[in-house]
Amino acid sequence: MLHGFLKIGTCICFACVITGFASERENVTAEDAFWAYDDGRIGYEELESLLQWIDAGEDSEACAEWEALGQDPCKKTLFDLLQNSNAHGNVGYGISYDSSGNIRNQKAQGKLQFGMFRGSFRLKSKKTEGWHVENLRISLTGKSFAAVAGNLSSADVGSAIALQKNWGGLLQGKFDLLRMGTFALKDSTAGIFAETGSQKKIQFLGMGTASLDGFQDAFFRMRGGASDLQVMYSKDWKTPLLYVSAKSPKSTILGGSYPLDFRFRAYIHENDSLSGIFRLPKLLQKNRAFASSTVQMQVENWNFRLHDRFRVPLDSGTARSSAEISFVRNRKLASVGGGMLLNAVGDSLSVQMNGRAGIQLFDAESLFTEKRLILQDSFEKISYEIRPGIRLEWEKNVYSDWTLILRGPQKKPIALRQETHMHFSRKWNGKSSLELRAKHLRQMHFWRFGLEFQGTW
Repeated sequence: MLHGFLKIGTCICFACVITGFASERENVTAEDAFWAYDDGRIGYEELESLLQWIDAGEDSEACAEWEALGQDPCKKTLFDLLQNSNAHGNVGYGISYDSSGNIRNQKAQGKLQFGMFRGSFRLKSKKTEGWHVENLRISLTGKSFAAVAGNLSSADVGSAIALQKNWGGLLQGKFDLLRMGTFALKDSTAGIFAETGSQKKIQFLGMGTASLDGFQDAFFRMRGGASDLQVMYSKDWKTPLLYVSAKSPKSTILGGSYPLDFRFRAYIHENDSLSGIFRLPKLLQKNRAFASSTVQMQVENWNFRLHDRFRVPLDSGTARSSAEISFVRNRKLASVGGGMLLNAVGDSLSVQMNGRAGIQLFDAESLFTEKRLILQDSFEKISYEIRPGIRLEWEKNVYSDWTLILRGPQKKPIALRQETHMHFSRKWNGKSSLELRAKHLRQMHFWRFGLEFQGTW
């Protein structure tokens, strides 16, 4: 134990850009994922999992993965809000450049709603490829029936786990508390699904697929108001995979004065390969178990947060776990925060401490600095980071966050990050992300850039 504590990593930082309590984001971009990896907040495997969902245009899955990794929560995107609004359609466009100034990828997407008819598309262009269709979907929905053609989703069949991309058609009928239907896919797979119960109490859902080669995939799901359990199996798996999640609505404790939020997610399996109809995070391909939970509570102008993760790799079986507890206090002109992060791999233990503060000059915290001091290997290795930054409000609904990152004493590149948010109106907004790097401050060069626009009508 003493040897483990000699390898303590201590991190002391002061900032108004709070990792644990950042404002809600509408989605997770590739720039967000790369910055989290560069900062050491996520590992390479976790970066791969995030990019898998981001590149596929699965915003909800990317946000779920992002939150499970302890990052700031997501809110509904404009595209999600369309389902519960009077909007007739929306469009979006995004472009990302790499360090050479070449286009890394482009994407365009849109939705149209007219009465019972709904249509959506998503196009994508990669660096070495032209534009191609990522997703195309047309649906006709009534009170007791639905018909879908194009890319089928997990919501169509009632699965909590995303499905692999595949073209097909689906027909379903609904009778009181019973929903059932059938579908056929382009790869000659066909299936049936059913759902019964009340969303306010408990629901039972299931699906089975088969092809000319026989049985392919199946799942059984039990969903309540605050919890979700799904058992799934594919023909090439050795054992079923168990998925459990829980997300409490924001509640109050101690007389109703303190909002409390709780989230939990876990996967358990024993399979070397996870082929089949279900599209699972890459983390599960190397870990037989993965779980995460987050508890957040607000007490007046104090926010407290506890986040922990646990995973067991398939190869070594050595459990890896981490726990983070942090707090933030926001006042009218300033904020202060701190916390502790514990990481354990087998018998090895590391500890990181942090503290932060910021000054509010305008309607939001706008002047900040951050310092990190990291001690490793019996305090023989010392590194630090200094992050001065500022928020500039160009107009009422246009602001930019600029952060300069200085690392030492090793010869690591200096980085300048800029993120601009633009709200042109209630229905149109945009976001840009830029990073410059250099060995010396006077030699800044382009490293990464991303730009997105979204709008409804």
